Parts: sequence; C-alpha cells; structure tokens
Amino acid sequence: MGISNLNEILSKTVFNQSLRLNLFSIKPSDVRKLLITFLIISTVGLVNAQQISSNITRDSILKIFEKAQSDINKVNLLNELTLVISRSDMPNNLMQYASEALLISQKERYQKGIGISYYAMGFYNYAKKNHIDALSNLTQAQMQFDAIADKQNGGRCKYLTANILFDKGDYAGSIKNCTDALQLWQSSKYKTLIGACCNDLALSYARMGNYSKGVEYAYKGFKASEEVNDKKEMAQSLHLMGYLFYEFRNYENALKNFEAASVIYKEMSDDLGFARNNNMIGEILLEQNKCSEALQKFNASLAIYNKPNAPAWGKPWGYSNLGSVYEKQGDSIMAALSNTAAITKYKEALKTFLISLHQFEQIKDPAGIAEQNIFIGKIFFKLGQVDNAKKYLQNAVSMANVVGEKKNLATCYLYLSKIDSTQGYISNAYKHYKLYTAFKDSIYNLQSSQNLSLYKTQLDIEKKDHEIALLATENKLQTALAEKQSQRRNFAYVLAGLLLAAGTYGFFRFKKQSKIKGEQKLLKERLAISQDLHDNIGSTLSSIAVYSQVAKIHGEKYEQQNMSELLEKIGTTSNEMITEMNDIVWAINPGNDSMEKIVLRMESFAKPLAAARNIHFDLQCDANLSSIYLNMEKRKNFYLIFKEAVNNAIKYSGATGISTSINKNANYLLLTVNDNGVGFNIDIEMTDHKLSLSGNGLKNMYKRAEELNGNLQITSNPNSGTSISLQIPING
Repeated sequence: MGISNLNEILSKTVFNQSLRLNLFSIKPSDVRKLLITFLIISTVGLVNAQQISSNITRDSILKIFEKAQSDINKVNLLNELTLVISRSDMPNNLMQYASEALLISQKERYQKGIGISYYAMGFYNYAKKNHIDALSNLTQAQMQFDAIADKQNGGRCKYLTANILFDKGDYAGSIKNCTDALQLWQSSKYKTLIGACCNDLALSYARMGNYSKGVEYAYKGFKASEEVNDKKEMAQSLHLMGYLFYEFRNYENALKNFEAASVIYKEMSDDLGFARNNNMIGEILLEQNKCSEALQKFNASLAIYNKPNAPAWGKPWGYSNLGSVYEKQGDSIMAALSNTAAITKYKEALKTFLISLHQFEQIKDPAGIAEQNIFIGKIFFKLGQVDNAKKYLQNAVSMANVVGEKKNLATCYLYLSKIDSTQGYISNAYKHYKLYTAFKDSIYNLQSSQNLSLYKTQLDIEKKDHEIALLATENKLQTALAEKQSQRRNFAYVLAGLLLAAGTYGFFRFKKQSKIKGEQKLLKERLAISQDLHDNIGSTLSSIAVYSQVAKIHGEKYEQQNMSELLEKIGTTSNEMITEMNDIVWAINPGNDSMEKIVLRMESFAKPLAAARNIHFDLQCDANLSSIYLNMEKRKNFYLIFKEAVNNAIKYSGATGISTSINKNANYLLLTVNDNGVGFNIDIEMTDHKLSLSGNGLKNMYKRAEELNGNLQITSNPNSGTSISLQIPING
C-alpha cells in the first residue's frame, strides 16, 4: 500500500496521554493551597498518572490556579496542569495562564519557571497547529533548561520539537531532535519516555524509507517500554515491527507482531489500537489477493474511525484502503476480459480515493495527499482519461518531492512515461522512464542493503534475547542457592556447572547456526538480486533497444531526422546499460565466485571483441587457479580492470596481438595484459601516478587496484607496445 499505511501507525500517542505530555518535576512547596493538588497526584503516583481521571484532576487544578495568589506557586500549578492535559482536553485559557506564569517567573528570576511557561505556550501552539510559534516558544524554553542543566525537561523540549517537525514532514529534523532527547534522558537516567521516543525514531526512519533502521529502533522502544511497564508503547513497538516486516514482505513475522500487539490492545480495551492492527492485517490479506477478507477488516476499522474522538487521519486512511480493494478487484476483472464490470470497480475506487484525498487535504498530511494523488492518477489512466491522470500524477510528484518518498516518485514517473507514450511524446516518455529507472534502481539497492542490515539486526536481537535468557537462568539458580544453601550446597554447585556448560554450549551453537543462516540468506539474496536484474531490468532495456532500432529505420524512411537521432541515442544508451547490467549480474551471482568462472567470463568478453578487429587474443593461466575463490567485490574489480585494459588495447593501440596471463605466486594473484601496438609516452601521460589518457578509464583502473589492496603498473613506450600488470593479495 505504501505511505498511507503509516498514517495510523503515526498516531502520536505520546501526546494523547496524560503521562507523556509534560512530566516536569515539581518544585516542593509548603503553601497549603497546593496541598490538595499534590495529594491528588501523589495518591496514584506520578508514574501512573494516565490512570487518573484527567478531567477531575484538570478541573481541580484549574480551580486552585484561578484562586491562587500571583506568586511562584502559580508557576508550579501550571507545571501540574501541563502534566495531566492532552491536546484534545486542553483548556482554552492555557495561554493566558502561561503568560501570567511567565511574568511571575521573570519577576522572581525563576529560570525553571520561565522554561515551564514557554513550554506550556509551545504545547498550546502545537495543539493549535501554530507550528512556527510553537517552535519559537520551545527554543526559549530550551535555553532556560540548558542554563540550569535540567536534562529531563530539556529532553522534553527536544521531543516536542521532534513531533512538530514530524507533523511538518521534516523527518530528518525529527530524527535529530529525538536523538538529542534520548541522549539527554539517558545521561540523566530518565526512562519514562525513552520507549516512546524510540518508537517515534522508528516512524521517522520508516517515512524516509529506512525500514531496517526502523526495526532496530522499534525493538529498542519495546525493550525500554517493557522496563517501565508502559503497555501502550509496548503495543506500539510491536505494531511498528509488524508494519516494517510487512514492508520487507516478511508476512509471517509481520502477523506475529500484529497478533502480539492485538493481545495488549484488547487487554487495555484500546479500540483504536485494535483497529490499527485490523487495518494492517487487511493490508496483508490484500497483498495475498484475499479481497473479501481484506474488505471486512477495512470496514470494521473504518467503523471505529467514524466514532467521536477518533484521530483525524483514521477515516482518510480507511477510505484509501477501501479504494485499494476496489482497484484490486477491478484489475482481476479486467484480467478476465470483463471490461464493463472492471470499469464499474475502477469508478468505485476513484470515488473513495477522492474522499480520502479531500480528508487528507483537510488535515494537511503531505504524505497522504501525495499517495492519494498517485492512486487517483492510476485509476484515471486505467479508465483511459489520460489528461486527468497526468494532472494528478504531476501533483503527486510535487508532493512526493517535498516528503522525499522515492517509492511514490518511481510510480509517478512510470505512469507519466506511459501517458507520454500514449500521447506520442517520445522524448518526454524517455525522460520520465529514465527517472523511473533511476528511482527504481535506488530503491532496489537500498532494499538490498537494508535486507542485509535487517538480517544483522535480527541476529543482534536474537543474540540479545539469548543472553537475557541465560542471565535469567543464572538469576533463578542464584535464588535457589540462597534458599537451599545449607542443605543442597554441593548439588547446587553441580547444577550450576551443568547449567553453565549447557548455556555456553547453547550460546556458541546459536552463534554458529546464526552465522551459517546469515551466510545462506546472503547467498540467497545475491542470487535473487541477480535473477531480478536479469529478468526485469534486462528484458525491459532490451525491448527499448529493439524498438528504438525499428523506430530509427521508420524515421529514416520518412526522413524524420530529429526522431532518428533521438532514438539512436536511446538505443546506444540502452545497449550500454545492458552491458553494464550484465557485468553487475555476473558479479553478484554467487555461482561465479570460482576462478574458473572468472577466466571463462574474461575469455567470453575479449575473444569476440578482438576477433572483430582481426586481433589475435591469447589467455594463459596457471593450472592451480581452480582452488582460488574471490568474493563479489574482488571479483568485480579484478574483472573490470582486465576489461578496461583489453578495451584500451583494442580501441587505441592498433595492435595485431594481445596476450594475457593469470598466475599464482605465493599468496598473490598476478594478471598481465600485453599488446604489440603503438604504445605511448608514459612520462607525458602520468600525473601524480594517475593516467589521464582515455578519459577516466585508466584512472578507474588505479582506483580499483587500490580497492583490491593491489599494485597496478603500466609500462609503455612509443612504437613498442604496452604492458599492464596487476598484483593483488588472494586473502587480503
């Protein structure tokens, strides 16, 4: 589904609960009028403030505040007030109270009070979505708390700033401020909000497409919330991990986390949390083409979002999900060649997407607006209304650029390319398709690296859990020893030794199995990347090359010179991309790690190319090379240096013969490429040990040799040919 999935997940629960809003520590006061307030709070404990009836507490504090004299006690009362209110429960005269408290604090030179007053103003402006004023207030509050080294309250300023930036779509800024808040709280050993802050970091990273980092912080959030028994944030962490595994298409782990979160939501009677899980389970069902079951889940969630006090993003997300079901049904019907019935479903989808867009616009959600524009543009395209489709897709490009969502940008450019092609705008179609390919490649590379990062994160998590389990076993043993020490001392020591041995064996066995499993997953991932590159991108680029050649012939026939030049450029670019792609595919494929496969690749490249220029090519290898295996990065650089050397000899040397050899010398591999061509003056071409001849080709050879920790030497003189030798460590 994409970004709209996050809208529900991004429920800012941290600012919808009494505890998580503004837990300023209270300055003790001996004034009697404060006694009632302190008794209200201390009866249940500050840590469990969310269990208080916030309306009663708020009203009680307001009454005392209104009767209090204009002294420092009002500032502390304001602190109490910000402790128990939420955005939806905020008194309209909070700004008036904060202004009065500010004047008192400034008069008394009470820096903490000044900070509290500015924080309350910032919180009020945040609730009213006056973001500029809120940020200005929080900057003033931060200065006061920094001056008195109040790290807990300084952290809350950073945290509220992070939430404001998140709402504005500045996810990088939100991450920075959340990270600053964590550092302040960790240094002051304050734990209450760490889980919520980690969850918000996971959300921000997810919005930026870094899902593996999101999993890491969601797990940290769960552990931190578990430590302080914050069940609301524990459920939020589980839900986040479910969503992030969903984005990795790991539906099994996603469902496990959603189900675990549902248990907590039911226990807490949290209908909104339950609806959120319901929606995500519906997303998985939709991916599995179980449209009827998905529709039931989405309708059940939407019914909850239609209730009073539901979050504003609930309904637009719900309608967007319904539209996705109708679109999926339309696609299935269209595949069965029932056009009329499919159009009916597409129109139903269009109607719900338009409702969703209107509601996202009302709450000013940039990511939701961008995605709905894409959905609407796609539906108009499927209905054959290309002008409307282009308008919405262009809107989506503008919005997606604001939030930096690559997946949405890739989709936009793909459909814009299709529309341009339909309308006969060949140049624009090519430009948009090229942009689509660039974003798609970027996403693919990011996902590939994140898959590896995710595996590492999972292994770290499993290792950490295993160590915790061993520690728990040890603690249980120590308890047993304390209770039975006088009677069973010897037995306990034996049992301790057995447990320690078993734990050590289990731990090392776990590490070994995890390493093997990680290596197997890495090999599978490399093979999958290789196959996807070949099957998807290769076939597409090959088609472009063939069609452009046909178009060129057609253009020449009718003397359309401009079209012919353009398509010739497309064909040339496509062929170059195919060649580069084939090199990447070969380098990634784990089946090509052996030296035998590398030699075959070198011969298959060089022999046909030399034969086409009537150049004799010869490759000699040591007999013991078959035992050598190079990893992916080494193999790629070794092959590309050889390829560049042969290419230069064929193109520029005028040689009639090229001889190549690969030899093993102790722990080194030696490659030589010699030609009998015209050569060149090495002193003229050499500048700081970097050749400038032939553009960047020879420079790249030196760079690749450095990456291999090897030594590259080029020897040449006019009319005496050129010799290139590369020596690299086999295991270094």
